[in-house]
Formats: sequence, C-alpha cells, structure tokens
Amino acid sequence: MNLTKISLAILILICAIGMVAAAEISDIKIADGFENLGDGNYENDANHIKLDIMDKKDVNPIKDVFKNDSSVKYTLVAGKLNNTFNYTDGVNEQAGIVELVKINDKEYVIDCYAYNNDTVPLDKIYDTLEEFNKLNDLTPVDPSTLE
Repeated sequence: MNLTKISLAILILICAIGMVAAAEISDIKIADGFENLGDGNYENDANHIKLDIMDKKDVNPIKDVFKNDSSVKYTLVAGKLNNTFNYTDGVNEQAGIVELVKINDKEYVIDCYAYNNDTVPLDKIYDTLEEFNKLNDLTPVDPSTLE
C-alpha cells in the first residue's frame, strides 16, 4: 500500500515538474502576425521571419551555438546589439541572429532568422528580435558565462 502511494506521489511530482517547465515557454509573448508552431517555434509568413526558443534539450551543449564551425558552414560574428550574434548557416541555408537569455534562471537560445531564399534585411530581423525581447522583458546574456 505504501509503495503504491509513494509511486503515485512520484508520478504526480514528475507531472507537476513537466507542467512548470512547459509553462516557461507557453508564457512567452510573441508579436502579432506570428503563428505558434509549437515547441517554442514561431513563424511569420508575411515577413518570412522565424523565431525559435531552444534550451538544452534542443541544442546541447548550448555554448556550441556561439562558436564558428566551418565543418558545417556555420559562421558567427558579433551583432549590432550587445550580446547578439549574426550568423549564416550554409547547410540549412539560413541567416539570422542568436542570443542567450535567461527565463526563470534557465538558459535559452533565441534564434531569429530567415531562410536565404527569403531575402529579408538583417535590420528587419533585428527589429523582430528587439520587439520579442521588449515584450518579454528579456536582456541578452553574455554566452561566455556558459560552462
């Protein structure tokens, strides 16, 4: 009997933890015109800009997002905003901006981009990222703080 109660309590605890983790992303505000594709992915068909919110389950280790990697044609340079980085991804044929943010003390990579065949000016992608940060009261964090 006690084993059943303990097992049930553990199951409820696991479910509760899962709901809290899911709430972090679902509480995100996104600009008008973006469709929620699920799992932290958003797309605006009108302006051809996509925005992904990724954590360790999506990219591990997170610090690799902030490193050049010529073997996969990934080039990264400092962006126009503090702690943002412009990138080109030759394999996935996309270009955009990445930043590291903390939401509820958890690290997330925000990736705002357009596919290369969608000629979107980088300034328009920056405007989208700035609006996203403002809506969610986020400030990019220096990725060198990652372990």
